[in-house]
Amino acid sequence: MVYCENCGSEKGDSYYCPQCEAAPQPKPPPIYNQVPPPIYDAPQPQYQAPPQYNAPPPTYQQTPPNYQQPPPNYQPPPNYQQQYSYQQGAVYHRGESDALLTVAFVFMIIGTIGLACVTFGIALAWGIPMTIHCGKIRKGLKPNTIAFGVCSLLFVGVVSGILLLVAPKDQ
Repeated sequence: MVYCENCGSEKGDSYYCPQCEAAPQPKPPPIYNQVPPPIYDAPQPQYQAPPQYNAPPPTYQQTPPNYQQPPPNYQPPPNYQQQYSYQQGAVYHRGESDALLTVAFVFMIIGTIGLACVTFGIALAWGIPMTIHCGKIRKGLKPNTIAFGVCSLLFVGVVSGILLLVAPKDQ
């Protein structure tokens, strides 16, 4: 049975109390007015800060213990990159084929841009590295080979590939 909250008499199934005709007071949902019970009632540990440790600062040695001083007249070996780098000048000397390779390089640039427009930029993945390699061939930093001429003929442009195949080969 349901009892009236105001007077305590039996209400039955009606919403209003038949004795005092009071409406029930609205209650908030039980989720909001109850605190969930604790999961367990274990005592909470008391945390304390660790004691301050004033250690002396570490000392560093200037030189390792097994370090040996080089002799006074010691000269370091020459750097391999400085001695044999391509910065010194062209390794493959170009004579009359310089103009032919320059025209091939220009057509490689045009072919790469054309392929990039047609394939929405996908051809740049192989067109840019092949154009850079062709520029190094033109400068004399890389050898002109039949394999590169055939690859540029197939993948970049017909004109640049034929010009690279016609130009004198280095190997």
